[in-house]
Amino acid sequence: MQSVKYLNAVLTVIAVLLTLHLWAWQASPGSAPQAFDIATPAYAGIPNAGEQRQQMVDEIKKLSSKVDALINLFRSGQARVKTTESNGK
Repeated sequence: MQSVKYLNAVLTVIAVLLTLHLWAWQASPGSAPQAFDIATPAYAGIPNAGEQRQQMVDEIKKLSSKVDALINLFRSGQARVKTTESNGK
């Protein structure tokens, strides 16, 4: 009978400590999200493939416009390429 009382007391203390810990965790600003949204990929640590692909497309568009500008500079004669011979050392 003594062990059951001891077990109940220990379990009660653990429950109180867990409740206090949870309350302190939720009360501190910025420590945890307010709502647990498992469907959000960023929260779950899963990369968003669609967003990554869109970023790649945007970067390719930027690169393409820079290449077009460089081609126009070469065609207009404003940019030139000068080659020199290196001696290989």
